[in-house]
Amino acid sequence: MASPLNLQSCIGFQGQTENGLILHPDGRTMIYPLGSTIVLRDKKDAKAQEFLQGHTDRVSCLALSPTGRYLASGQITYMGFTADIIIWDLETRYLVYRLQLQKVKIQALAFSPDESMLASLGGQDDNSLVLWDVATGEAICGSPTHSDFVLCCRFFNTQVDKLVTAGNYNLQIWTYDRANNKLRTEDVKLGNLQRQFRSLVIDSQDQFAYVGSTSGDVMQAS
Repeated sequence: MASPLNLQSCIGFQGQTENGLILHPDGRTMIYPLGSTIVLRDKKDAKAQEFLQGHTDRVSCLALSPTGRYLASGQITYMGFTADIIIWDLETRYLVYRLQLQKVKIQALAFSPDESMLASLGGQDDNSLVLWDVATGEAICGSPTHSDFVLCCRFFNTQVDKLVTAGNYNLQIWTYDRANNKLRTEDVKLGNLQRQFRSLVIDSQDQFAYVGSTSGDVMQAS
């Protein structure tokens, strides 16, 4: 039997994964997906590459923890099957946990500011929000999201128990109720504004969220 081929180098950047190009806090390492592989590349030397391989299908999203120690990656899979999330330790380049709960596609991922929790957003066929314990790899709790498609999520920067989700005609603030182990949600009042939100950033002091839409505008919410 022929031995498997080992990936030595790759050329190019596909760019189809939203928020799929990340610069590590070390200022040198670029991180991006290429099919089912994640590429770690020195931005000054295109030949200095490493690869994280563990997914069985196309990587659909990435999230880097605030210190840069952990990388989370989600994938797509077949209808009716659970889609993998992998937490990688970038210091050792090892796979730490493989998380399985949401079906078909992982739409978005986000780490809490203290790196204790990972939020995962299921795709259109799942439409759920799940919190994971980074230390154990166990699911903490979860909840269905808005009835319209939800596309992105971000934790607050100074509050570990709060995060925001956004999508088609919806913008919501979530709070993790530790005492009851539940996610509680509050709709941001949009009035007559109808937007399909695709990107989300929260300022460093958690005063405002900036949400980009398919209409080409950016909305500031407080």
